[in-house]
Amino acid sequence: MNYKREVIDIPNGKGEIIRFQMNEQNSLTGQNMRDLGEILNEIKSDNFKRGVILTTDNPKFFCNGLDAENLLSTSRDKLIDEVGGIVILFGELVKFDKPLITEVTGHAMGGGAVITVASDYKYMLDGKGRIGFTEVNVGLPLPGSFIDRIRMCVDPRYWAEVCLEGTTYKGAEAKKIGLIDEVAPTPEEVRKLALKKLETLSKVPSAAYRATKNTLNGALIAHLDQYKKDTIKSFEQPGVVDNLLEAMTALKEKRRPVFK
Repeated sequence: MNYKREVIDIPNGKGEIIRFQMNEQNSLTGQNMRDLGEILNEIKSDNFKRGVILTTDNPKFFCNGLDAENLLSTSRDKLIDEVGGIVILFGELVKFDKPLITEVTGHAMGGGAVITVASDYKYMLDGKGRIGFTEVNVGLPLPGSFIDRIRMCVDPRYWAEVCLEGTTYKGAEAKKIGLIDEVAPTPEEVRKLALKKLETLSKVPSAAYRATKNTLNGALIAHLDQYKKDTIKSFEQPGVVDNLLEAMTALKEKRRPVFK
């Protein structure tokens, strides 16, 4: 089971804690990304569920991005379905119009950062874990939908290093640039922040919250279909697939990649 679900009592209804448990690095495949999207849509249609906390019990990895083994075992003509799955999942996260809170208690690279930035509130453990949009470092152009979201929360002075360099940040550094809302010294304190926020948000009239969130994200949501098309087009650029496969092979072989 890729996700462990726990229903909790909160003011005016129920909340749900979704724990990632995909593999030792909580890495993403096309299938487990579709599964998460389906879970979110199920909760979205349940009037008794007031919000979600995304987290993990894995002490090292919140989510380490796309699964290298899965990509290397996928035929080239199917790669876009696996890689593009994160763009589709991002859309489902942004369209989830109830409170969505993420606890980053370990590394959140690539897809892990995407999931985090798509959330309404983002709390991180002040430890060894790092967060960053590392897509460019494995040869993937950063999709426009991710960039739009980064612009909504990250200080403009850091857009270039976040997007173009794939810089990774510890908790305090991520908070400084706006990528994370708050840091805490222990997982227990991170949980306290998340629960307090979810309880506070559950007291806001649900219809008002959902309508306002959809308006807040309206411009981004309106362009999701175009961003999907743009992602497919960028994936077809010369060298993108070869560089991605080289990066995944190098990761598996624990060496530095040699890009074209």
